[in-house]
Amino acid sequence: MVRAKEMAFRGAPVYVTGLSMVRAKEMAAPGRYPSRNPSRRHMHPHRLTLYQEADRQTSALADATGLACPPGCGVCCDHHNPHVTEADMGPIARHLVATGGGEAVHVRAVAAVGQPCVFFAPGRLPGGCTQYELRPLLCRLFGFAAVRDKHGQPALAVCHVHTAETPAVAAAAAAHVAAGGDVAVFTDLQAPADALEPDRSRVRVPINAALASALERELLRATYTEG
Repeated sequence: MVRAKEMAFRGAPVYVTGLSMVRAKEMAAPGRYPSRNPSRRHMHPHRLTLYQEADRQTSALADATGLACPPGCGVCCDHHNPHVTEADMGPIARHLVATGGGEAVHVRAVAAVGQPCVFFAPGRLPGGCTQYELRPLLCRLFGFAAVRDKHGQPALAVCHVHTAETPAVAAAAAAHVAAGGDVAVFTDLQAPADALEPDRSRVRVPINAALASALERELLRATYTEG
């Protein structure tokens, strides 16, 4: 059976369940996590809350188990073609257009559809990502989050690099999650994120295609606003 995480990378729909309505509303409360990063001002406040919850949970798992990406690793960016939605790339697109880089990056994104993410820069820290603060949920969670098994219980979706490079740590992290340890669940966070902009979250496409589409929308919006 293909895991939800793998389905997302292959472009298949990811059906989102598992987050209670009360919890979703609590996480989406505006201003719960005020941003000190200017680039995040271009993000819907509810999406920002979800991103910060994802960061909190992935950090908690790393702190509890020692799970970590190898220094300088960028396999998930360089050897995979993650599929995300236009809405996932919206915060980056809005930031780029607002800061004057939208048109240039749009040209790069269109030329690189089907190729590794245009924001991946080998050797750059953290994670080789030049848009690290605004990266989508899938990028935030990969290797540090869980899918739900047939009983509805979280099971860590272990990165194959973690398994190969630090097998004991990867096994301990999986056991920690199986024992009820705190872990992010892909669908529990992606569901409320998709609900914020449902019309732009229906289809998952290669990341550069999603970026190009998001930039086209924001460039058009900026043209009409300036006009």
